[in-house]
Amino acid sequence: MTKLDDILRVRKPAPAHPVIAPVAVRWSPRFYSGEKIPREHLDTMFEAARWAPSAHNRQPWQFFFTEKGSDHYGKIFSALNGYNQSWAGTAPVLVLACAETKAGGKANQFCYYDLGAAVLAFVLQAQALGYHARQMGLFDREKVRKFFRLKPDLEPFIVIAVGRIGNYEEAPDAIVKMELDPRPRKTGIATELK
Repeated sequence: MTKLDDILRVRKPAPAHPVIAPVAVRWSPRFYSGEKIPREHLDTMFEAARWAPSAHNRQPWQFFFTEKGSDHYGKIFSALNGYNQSWAGTAPVLVLACAETKAGGKANQFCYYDLGAAVLAFVLQAQALGYHARQMGLFDREKVRKFFRLKPDLEPFIVIAVGRIGNYEEAPDAIVKMELDPRPRKTGIATELK
């Protein structure tokens, strides 16, 4: 049995009820192969995000992506907190997902919800193409805002690491240990109102 087999056994227990395959097999690894992602695959992932539902069809999202080795990758990576830096550097692509907080000059109270839907569509499409993605909320938003001169109503919200799963036999022990830490799903999330 490989380290990846052990990790999948811990990370992907069977759902309590039958769910669609893309949901059942989704997980967010912390170790990537570093293999370059073809541009057409990235375009397909962003196309899936583009088709996500949004309030009043405002589509209040903007994505910025960069490949490992570029100055922009280094800038986004430097804004991550120490924990995320400990593993995210193996991903060949980092994506900065931003929410447009205003629509027509007024606050858009649904922008983060809508961005989440777009990110999920992106993640599921990445997975369908044989990639995985892990989302990170712990990063210095002001640093990113200054790096990329983002307009005031464009809120940097999530960074996504994208790539193919790496060979966990070569992963640092600390990363394998993190992956083997059980993260059970919460139960009792739906209450029938009578």
